[in-house]
Amino acid sequence: MIKVQFLPVNKTVEVPAGKSILEAARIAGIQIESTCGGRGTCGKCKVAKRSSNVEESTIEWVLACQYNLKEETVVFLEEKKEVSQRKTSLDQMKKIELEPSIKKYVLHIPKPSLENPVPDWERLEALLPDSKITFKRSLAVSLPRILRDNNHKVTVAMDSKVPIAVEPGDTSNRCFGLAIDIGTTTIVAHLINLINGQVIASQGMTNPQNIFGADVISRITHASQGHSQLEELQKRVIDGLNTLITELSEAYVVGLEEIYQAVVVGNTTMSHLFLGIDPTYLAPAPFTPVFQQEVEVEAWELGLAMLSTGIVIVLPNVAGYVGSDTVGVMISAEVDSLKGINLIIDIGTNGEIILAGKGKILTCSTAAGPAFEGAEIKFGMRASGGAIEEVRISDDVELEIIAGDQAQGICGSGLIDAVAEMVRVGVIDASGRFQHRADQLEKLPPLIASRVRSSNGQSEFVLVWAKDTVIGEDIVLTQKDIRELQLAKGAIAAGTKILLKEMGVKFTQLNKVMLAGAFGNFIKKESALRMGLLPPIPIEDIITIGNAASEGAKMVLLSTKEKIRAVKLAKKAEHIELSNQKGFQEEFIKSLSLGINF
Repeated sequence: MIKVQFLPVNKTVEVPAGKSILEAARIAGIQIESTCGGRGTCGKCKVAKRSSNVEESTIEWVLACQYNLKEETVVFLEEKKEVSQRKTSLDQMKKIELEPSIKKYVLHIPKPSLENPVPDWERLEALLPDSKITFKRSLAVSLPRILRDNNHKVTVAMDSKVPIAVEPGDTSNRCFGLAIDIGTTTIVAHLINLINGQVIASQGMTNPQNIFGADVISRITHASQGHSQLEELQKRVIDGLNTLITELSEAYVVGLEEIYQAVVVGNTTMSHLFLGIDPTYLAPAPFTPVFQQEVEVEAWELGLAMLSTGIVIVLPNVAGYVGSDTVGVMISAEVDSLKGINLIIDIGTNGEIILAGKGKILTCSTAAGPAFEGAEIKFGMRASGGAIEEVRISDDVELEIIAGDQAQGICGSGLIDAVAEMVRVGVIDASGRFQHRADQLEKLPPLIASRVRSSNGQSEFVLVWAKDTVIGEDIVLTQKDIRELQLAKGAIAAGTKILLKEMGVKFTQLNKVMLAGAFGNFIKKESALRMGLLPPIPIEDIITIGNAASEGAKMVLLSTKEKIRAVKLAKKAEHIELSNQKGFQEEFIKSLSLGINF
């Protein structure tokens, strides 16, 4: 066994010789980014390490997934500033009629007597609005003591017609719920007061499953290896959520037992993994999920940090790759009451597209890949501290960097900006190819031309020189990076074209294009239009609608009517499977061009 110490978190574990640093981190419960799932291809898990047996031994940089441990080792982890609040800051809570399914009733229950020896449960039941409620053994266990210790005054918490808690005295002023959004990249929990409908606070973090790969296919592959691997994925997301919930609970003095309901949204794979259900057959055609309907379970079944008998609701999916997060978007965007023809795009690790009009709701999911989230990009990263988020090219390159002056990498919004600008000034052409010839470079400003170079036989453009970076090396965009972005952009644009064709409308008939999710809300619309990611409609008709999936979850938590609407929308939505669509490949190839091609 080999001892491995992780700094600055100061965690130490012992693992068998030959294990990788990444495996040791997993055992220690430490998150090291590995978007390729440990195959050694993404380069995102680079860490500094030294031997702990040798005083002041040399520090070397290694890939955590590829370095096999041979001796006691100290691993230095970079302290990254997560900017999950970027996602939680997008809240645009709609005003809705407050009607949660959780209700509390304060009861003064008559004491039993020899003349009237009615059972405790029946006396409690008789005072509730519904004279016949579901008997719950878990509540009956402690009911006699609670009644007699509190002079028969109790508060009953009901979820619809099901009792979920019997509490001593009057607790009617304490009632909370959770809206949870499980994204492939980020998980977010919102703590909400069910009495007044106010969001108390929100907390987010990188999805801890990220260590098994950045995309859903990587995680499906891991889960399909066996039951223990599936349990491992479920445990990581549950543990991550419990960390968030506990932090919110402690910070805002809300007891975990005062959280009575949770509404969860996520793509179909994330919903399966959250529930511990095998997602194996989502990967191969015909992309079959185990379930599609709304699912309700008690919190204790999942080990979620809230009232153990509270209800966890996972909203319905539409199809194998269009999940409850898309249903959340549809609820928040009120697609069933929009006028005209409207396009909604939720761009994240996956790209979900909704086209509503003519009494129809069409949906599709595009295999955009994780390029928009920074994966598969040489210096790509999530939108956290040190990420380049905006790029402008004039006589030289101008940057906006999240939470600092020195760059560490580039996130999706910065990537779109950079490529759009590179096309505009002529660093690359519309096909994505770098301009190399001397006569082509002469047309560029001298400082820009000096940034175009070749490295290891591959063209690249220097965004930031090493002296201005955190990592001490030039941050570049390579020809491969450009191709990865083209594939992601092409998938979104082609999916949009197919939905327009399926509905029999042209892009000129669109009333609005709505951008959902953190990425959609932070990209520069001008850049997205210039490269043909979005249909070329007037820019004022392109609007952002915040983290709409989370908003939909909140609306369902606060209104039984919205819950009913969620089920109806999921059933009404018609899924278009792009792989079956004649002409999709042709549209995809056309859409690879970095220009307007609608």
